[in-house]
Amino acid sequence: MTVKNSITITGSRDVDRETARTLFEQHLSSLLHQGRTWLVGGARGIDEWAMEWFLENSEICWVVIPYTRAKQPKWVHPWFEQIDRVVELQLPRRKNAYAIRNRHMVDLSQVVFGFWTGKGGGTIKTLRYALRQRKEVHGFPVAAE
Repeated sequence: MTVKNSITITGSRDVDRETARTLFEQHLSSLLHQGRTWLVGGARGIDEWAMEWFLENSEICWVVIPYTRAKQPKWVHPWFEQIDRVVELQLPRRKNAYAIRNRHMVDLSQVVFGFWTGKGGGTIKTLRYALRQRKEVHGFPVAAE
């Protein structure tokens, strides 16, 4: 199932707020205010700054989490009250739960944007999965903080 006009944002966790906001202005601002649904994973870094930026721009934003709200870190809980929808996958605790979450977000989307510092593998694996699924993919290198 694909959500109409939906875009997944994925990215590294070691990106600071200012860098992320600059990237969003450069690469995403032309896509705002077009009735899109933005999907993010609710992690530190790109995800948290994307949530903030989309809310400031009055965009529809969904957070997709691998477990339940109760099992998410405390810092993310206030976001749940502001976001349009929280998708709780309710997966069992396992090492690949975040990869499953990322693939689910790609499957829901028409377009995927990735912002990657070169560290960790989740972002690049998500972009590769999106390409295999024949999604429109935009990947951007990011200088880590």
